[in-house]
Amino acid sequence: MGAGRTGMTGADFLRAIADGSVESSPHLTHLGLRLVLVEPGRVELVWRPGPELTNRSGVVHGGYIATALDDACGMASGSAAERPTLHLTMNLNVDYLRPVRAGEIYTVAGTVTHRGRTRILTLATVTAADGRLCAQATSSLTPNRLTTPG
Repeated sequence: MGAGRTGMTGADFLRAIADGSVESSPHLTHLGLRLVLVEPGRVELVWRPGPELTNRSGVVHGGYIATALDDACGMASGSAAERPTLHLTMNLNVDYLRPVRAGEIYTVAGTVTHRGRTRILTLATVTAADGRLCAQATSSLTPNRLTTPG
């Protein structure tokens, strides 16, 4: 973590990713995810999955959906931290409700439901433009005290 990030909260760091002043993770770009809202304990991403994420049936592969949900859980957890902190997923439980289609726009939201010192519980959702829930996940995470984002 660079000296310019001293005094930043986790939410501040994620806001810097959202506004482009800190580089985002390459896999977010690959997935088509863009962070658009950060509040302590809550994040929203806009997701426009590309055709490279589809399976043989022509819909977005469930593993990519799980990855998007896991990212939202991790960012929500990070947004609640006192300083920029990476979080490790301990458990991720995904429910798939409707197909996610390439080229369409979705909202992926993550919310902290319980914040403990060593364990954070989160809920993430993938919602279509018409407001219909496509998938959701619950997750437990723990702060990675060995590394900081940077």
